Amino acid sequence: MKSDLIKTLNAIEHPILELESHGGSILVLPDSGRVLGLFDRNNENFYWVNPDLTDNTKAKALFSSAGWKNSGGDRTWVAPEIELFLKNVDNEQDMVYEVPSSIDPGNYMIQEQNDEKIVLSNQAKIILHRLKKECEILVTKELRLIPNPLRYDDDTENLFGSLGYIGYEQVTILKFVSPLDPEIQIGIWNLMQVPAGGLAIIPTLRQSYPRDYFSETGPDHLSVSPKSIQFVMDAKAQHKIGVKATSVLGRMGYIRSIDTTSESLVVRNFSVNPSGQYIDVPWDCPDEFGYAIQCYNDDGNLGDFGELEYHSPAIGGNTGNATYEDRSQVWAFLGCVELVDEVAQRLLGFDIK
Repeated sequence: MKSDLIKTLNAIEHPILELESHGGSILVLPDSGRVLGLFDRNNENFYWVNPDLTDNTKAKALFSSAGWKNSGGDRTWVAPEIELFLKNVDNEQDMVYEVPSSIDPGNYMIQEQNDEKIVLSNQAKIILHRLKKECEILVTKELRLIPNPLRYDDDTENLFGSLGYIGYEQVTILKFVSPLDPEIQIGIWNLMQVPAGGLAIIPTLRQSYPRDYFSETGPDHLSVSPKSIQFVMDAKAQHKIGVKATSVLGRMGYIRSIDTTSESLVVRNFSVNPSGQYIDVPWDCPDEFGYAIQCYNDDGNLGDFGELEYHSPAIGGNTGNATYEDRSQVWAFLGCVELVDEVAQRLLGFDIK
């Protein structure tokens, strides 16, 4: 998969950048500013990637098509969705969902590249449809590989030789290029696409019930325990949930069976500030603020994937801030079920039953 992805994208003149460590690597698609591949030493991609990207003809057609190029991986958008992605949101019959091309794919430029890190930036003009205003922003992303977070824990020697691991840190900086407008607030929105067939785990401070964005999420896809939310991602029914900043711990994960004896785990670690302005809102409640985490399950129409998403506090408006730096870490593990379950318990506080 890894070699096919690199070969195809190079052939259609969308070359990949790579950071490698101990047999694992991340593949970065610079012209859309995303981490497209997250590979451990076994070359297993923890991320969902559009299957068209392993075929020259289909990949070329995807990148030359109109509209959003859903290539997969870990991408950065900006919020609020209701302002930037929805046209005519107040009229359901005329409402149109459109990913701004200035955000994705954007016009990312390579600012720095070496064996240690990759730095990309995208200066974008964005339109806020409900406000009928526009502004210009700069998104900068720095990516580097990071060591296993469990390396200093007691009694973890058995985990290191037996489990595949790869991890990276992403520093995302959002700033206004245009003058501040008291009505305009913008926030970082990072979204990770993962292959369907697994379980998203959101650790919580207390028993917390998420907010449905689309149709009600029933027990086939959602369960809530005193210290976590579990959300099934099977790409069979469209559901999206949101969890407020006051409930979450700044960490979420996704565990998925590979075969009868092995499974994978991806964990994202990020900052949460309940005093910050979390401005991404449900479409039907434009004043319902505060959501830091979202999870999305596709129905298969866009692909066999789910999404783990988080937001950072906004800049602009009454925040007093014209720039924000977000720092998150991604840790991925692959191996036998028993050991991966142990990692899930250590990093997410979740016991697999």
